[in-house]
Amino acid sequence: MDNGVLTHIDIYPDQAQYKTGQSGSIIIEVETREKAVLQLVVGFYKLEQQVAEGRLSISTEPGLRQKVSVPLFTEATEWAGYGVKAAVLCNEAVVSTAYTSYDIADHWGRAPRYGFLSDFRSEESGDTRDVDSMNKFHLNVIQFYDWMYRHDDLVPKEDEFIDPMGRTMSYKVVREKVAAVHDKGMAAMAYGAVYASLKDFLQARPEWGLYNRQGDPFQLIDLFYIMDITPDSPWTDHIVEQFRQAVQAGFDGIHMDQYGFPKKAVRRIGGKEEQVDLAECYPALINRTHAAVKEIKAEAGVIFNNVGNYPINKTASADQEALYIEVWPPVVRLRELKGLIDHARSLDPHKPVILSAYLPSFYPEAGHDKEWAENGALLTMASIFASGGYHLLLGEDHGMLTMPYYPDYAVMRPEFAIEVRRYYDFIVRFGVLIHDAQLEDVSYTYTAGVNTEITFVGNVPFAPNGDINSVWTIIKRKPGYQILQLINLAGLEDDYWEHGKKQRPEAQNGVVCTLLIEQPIECIYTASPDDQAQKVIVLDYEVVPHGQGVAARFTLPSLRIWSMVVVKFSLQE
Repeated sequence: MDNGVLTHIDIYPDQAQYKTGQSGSIIIEVETREKAVLQLVVGFYKLEQQVAEGRLSISTEPGLRQKVSVPLFTEATEWAGYGVKAAVLCNEAVVSTAYTSYDIADHWGRAPRYGFLSDFRSEESGDTRDVDSMNKFHLNVIQFYDWMYRHDDLVPKEDEFIDPMGRTMSYKVVREKVAAVHDKGMAAMAYGAVYASLKDFLQARPEWGLYNRQGDPFQLIDLFYIMDITPDSPWTDHIVEQFRQAVQAGFDGIHMDQYGFPKKAVRRIGGKEEQVDLAECYPALINRTHAAVKEIKAEAGVIFNNVGNYPINKTASADQEALYIEVWPPVVRLRELKGLIDHARSLDPHKPVILSAYLPSFYPEAGHDKEWAENGALLTMASIFASGGYHLLLGEDHGMLTMPYYPDYAVMRPEFAIEVRRYYDFIVRFGVLIHDAQLEDVSYTYTAGVNTEITFVGNVPFAPNGDINSVWTIIKRKPGYQILQLINLAGLEDDYWEHGKKQRPEAQNGVVCTLLIEQPIECIYTASPDDQAQKVIVLDYEVVPHGQGVAARFTLPSLRIWSMVVVKFSLQE
């Protein structure tokens, strides 16, 4: 930015996601030090190719922030992502550039960039800064965490109420936030625990609960009591009706939570005791909830929480929009995040995978250095995204989750928020190369060891194991493409995803890649969310002999944290 002309520039779409056939706009904010006439050249890109361009002129007044709208490039598609570059010219010279992305999808379940809201105090009334913030990160489905009156009686009867955690809440604000979320093209998901009641509810209905072998009710912090979710339980009828009422009240679906325990329990029904295996009960409950909410709203959906990955082998085939996993130890290393995603995709490749991976290094009371936490966060996001997953992390007004009780979120520094926005811009623009259901992972058969289809020459090893002091190679392919996701782990003190990092990885420069040509190549290009210019760089390559034929040899630009290399094959042999 030339500070002699501009004092502010920002760019973002007017919605988090657009439906197929819907129109929309790119919003560009500019502010100048003095009166000026500016030209804006706005380019639209689909993957590496420019597909449209718009031009306009604006006159500015000093100190007055102006917003201008540029119509989106749209096309008929089930799902596609687009990049946007706005160049600002003054007297024919470029004084600044700004970048954003957007996507078009027939349903939010195509690309569920999950966010959260948890502040519903009356003081929030009329304040939509949180939703505006989430829109700039393209969060298109929002979990309303602890919005309800009680866990066993969801929809509040009055505008002001006290929730089970003692917070004074406003149902009027909840409704306002739902409307604001809808206005930005986001879906609103109502949090609902599948088997949590308060103590008095169970005491009045002891046959509805679950008990341990000693006869004591299962409970959490003596506040939430675990209820019987077997298909014929009265509680199951009750909670599904509560979920149905939440969608009737305006939500777009249910975030079905559980606590990961008990896994087996005892129910008391008709004076008899029966053992319950909860893993066997969840699929029927998910399916029943899905059917109930779709009766109210055709586009409604559900997301079920597999706590610690339990019991995803049972739930993956149930009717839900995504496979959601709340990550807990012993999954502690970056490569283990990929393991969760790979396993979930193997169960149902057509359901997107969302990891709820909290970052305690940002917890306000922990007293950690912010940059330490930020260095670790980017590596965690890169690992999840490059592996083909989504990350429930962001929400509120630049908030980041630090623990499973969402109100204890942290707030990003403005400088860090800019970096995180680039990461989300990146996964929106290149979503079909990162998250497509057709992608096949060939990491362990194409790189390192005896595999010579793709080799690298650099200062550190390149391998698919995700070890520190290496570059982690995640190789995927789909018809027409081979995609190399490279995550730099050089110089790190550890590979724990929850931890911050003292420094960022040591940049890798001058890395030479040799890639076996298995099909005719149209082009090879690279892009990285670490690049402030968000450029797609077409790579020159030479054809060289290879033991299995011929190969393309090229040199990579600097690898900082995460870079993607795309090999696009010719349509004709």
